[in-house]
Amino acid sequence: MGKLAERLIDAQRSGVYRVESTVALEEAVALNRFSLSRIALQGIPGSALNNIATEAAHAGADGLVLLFSGFDAHMRSVPDAVDQLIVRLQALATRHRETGEHFFAVFLDPKATLPLPQLYNWHRSTAATKVS
Repeated sequence: MGKLAERLIDAQRSGVYRVESTVALEEAVALNRFSLSRIALQGIPGSALNNIATEAAHAGADGLVLLFSGFDAHMRSVPDAVDQLIVRLQALATRHRETGEHFFAVFLDPKATLPLPQLYNWHRSTAATKVS
C-alpha cells in the first residue's frame, strides 16, 4: 500500500486538501475501496456552492472522497463563495474525524492557488521512487 493510501485510511487525517494531480489520489481511493465523487464547480453559481457541502453532509458515507475541480472562475468572480465552501467542508471533515470516519475533500489545484495543505507531495514521492 502506498503512502497516500495509508494516509487516507487514517480517519484522523480526514480534512480538506489540495492536489496537483489526481492519478495517485484515484489509485489510493481504489486501493482503500473508498467512494470518489468528482464535482466540477465551473458553471455552478457561487450562491449554490454551499449546497454542495450540504449534499456531501447528507451523503454521510464512510470512506468518502470528494474531488473538486474548476473553482478558478469562482475565485476570480466570487472568492468568498469558495472560502465559505472550504469552511463548511472543514467542519464536515471535523465531524467525520470525531466519529472515526474517513472524509476527504480534495481540490485539484495544480497552481497551489488555495490556502490548503497538500494531501500528497507528488514531486517528493516521484523523487523517492527514482532513488529506490
